[in-house]
Amino acid sequence: MSKSTCWEKWEEWWGKLKGEPTHWHNLDGYFKPIVTRFFITWFATAPLIASLTQSYPDIFVLPFDWWILWLASLAYAIAFAIHAWRCPQFIKRYPTYPAYQARGHSPRWLVWEFFGCWTTIHESGRVKLEDRVVEKSYAKESPENLEFREKPRVFKEGTKFQFQHDEKSYDLVVKENAPDEMVKDLFWEIFGRWTSSSTKTRLFIWGLLGLAAVLVLGTVFQDIWFVVSLLRAQN
Repeated sequence: MSKSTCWEKWEEWWGKLKGEPTHWHNLDGYFKPIVTRFFITWFATAPLIASLTQSYPDIFVLPFDWWILWLASLAYAIAFAIHAWRCPQFIKRYPTYPAYQARGHSPRWLVWEFFGCWTTIHESGRVKLEDRVVEKSYAKESPENLEFREKPRVFKEGTKFQFQHDEKSYDLVVKENAPDEMVKDLFWEIFGRWTSSSTKTRLFIWGLLGLAAVLVLGTVFQDIWFVVSLLRAQN
């Protein structure tokens, strides 16, 4: 296989790996209280249980190796900490559009959310965000005007932010009476850029969760084998 073919295969594989299923919003379900309590509780109590099994082997017997589940809890704890640290605040605050609506923001507020994303997101994400709002005519070409470049400005007719794209200046303006469809679509464009950000960090978290799952399955199989062995011994 030639180098160019290998590179194309790698790019195809990498594109699938960093696709929508691995985005930040899909990680949220793995850090619900019921899951977190299980792993953190075992992580905290495993040393005590290990001490009891060693001190009183005739009384306390585990059907699996305690340290395997402890390692699973450690992997989960690290994933939890990284997720809490690196997951974009936008995704935490607004996991869905109804969650955004529940905050009761004015349609104008999306200009500030656009600005926050535009100034923070990685370059490729910023360019894609610019492309989308320009293609959909949410941002329209304007004369050169540096006055609005630093941050959005609030006017009676709407909130405006000006940015450069393809060596041209564009104004993103959202009015108080902006159509619901525009507000919803602009929200999802900003959401899409945030949830697909920090690819390597996201994949590292997924890797830790995968490791935790494999280790938990290992203890499940040990548990099953322990019961099967007892049943066979009785027969």
